[in-house]
Amino acid sequence: MHKLLYCSTQSGYSAQLGDGVISQELDGGAPRFRRALKGSYHTASVQWVVQEEGYQYLMAFYRVWARNPSQRFLAKLCIDSPVVEDYQCYFSGSPRLTSKEAGIYTVTAEFRVKPLNTDPNLDNSIVNAGDKGVDLNDLTNPLEILVNESLPKAVGKL
Repeated sequence: MHKLLYCSTQSGYSAQLGDGVISQELDGGAPRFRRALKGSYHTASVQWVVQEEGYQYLMAFYRVWARNPSQRFLAKLCIDSPVVEDYQCYFSGSPRLTSKEAGIYTVTAEFRVKPLNTDPNLDNSIVNAGDKGVDLNDLTNPLEILVNESLPKAVGKL
């Protein structure tokens, strides 16, 4: 599996989560929602700002993928969590050269992205903590609390 060398710029990045939820409009009332598919693919719009060699690499990467478009490739993205991770992707259409100024090329593309496995128990814990008014930083950064609060209290003044 090929791995895309470049990460997308943050300013030209967006993602649409694949939810697998179907809604059905009802006459005179709220729509009905139901879970239809598990593991629906995400869509990511990405952008790179590169020099000539980077542009040549991106176009070559696309052409190599297009010879066998059923093969996924890896790209570093931030979709299912705040961490940038390797995702398995396909191109959705071809990349676009959106601007060229001197030796700087701006390239955009859209990916279809296989979602990562997420922990439903962790999701439930985060949402339940939010429902109880817990500061979510306390959940996601316990080392900060341990080092800066718990340890000094346990050791006392030296």
